[in-house]
Formats: sequence, structure tokens, C-alpha cells
Amino acid sequence: MRILIDDLNQFYGEKVRLVKTLMKRESPEEYPELLKWKLQTLYLSGEKWIEICRIDNYPHENRQGSHIHQYEKKQVMRIPLSFEEAKERIEQITKRIVQERFNEVIIFE
Repeated sequence: MRILIDDLNQFYGEKVRLVKTLMKRESPEEYPELLKWKLQTLYLSGEKWIEICRIDNYPHENRQGSHIHQYEKKQVMRIPLSFEEAKERIEQITKRIVQERFNEVIIFE
């Protein structure tokens, strides 16, 4: 896999960061999809960064395809998304969770 973006951190205020990873396969045998990617939002609660949401297309429970991990939920939601669509979705989910659980408003710009 050729790394295109390697754990790039984008900060939204002092308490929220979005971490991006994007790789491109070099042969079909290497990975079933052309791109392998992860988007993850973290929230600074006290002195600890906690994961709010992660959307990726890494294998999960021996299944391929994009899926969503959310704060305090054990089950993932499987939904077909591209890397670009996942960015929009993770922003929506993060805004909702941070407002509901931590009573803060996040603006992604």
C-alpha cells in the first residue's frame, strides 16, 4: 500500500481533532478496494483524548467494506461510503454526539 495521507491531524477548536489516513493499493491482490482509509474524531475530555467516531473501510469481523464506530456503542453500522462521503458523515455524527454527551457545539470549517 502506498501511503497518501498518514495520520493527518486537523484541529477544530481546542477539544476536537479529525485524524485522516489514506492509502492506495498497488495491486488488486494487496487489498480488495482501490483505497484503504480511516477518518477518526477525538474529543479532549479533561486530560484524555477519547474517540467519538471512526469511519473506515478496514476489515472488521472478517468483513470488508466501510462501517462506522460510534462513542459508547459496541456494534458498528455498515454503510457504503467513499472517503469523501465519510468526511461529511463523521462531521455530522461528531457534532451530534459532542453536543448530546458533552454539551458543546462544534463547528467544522
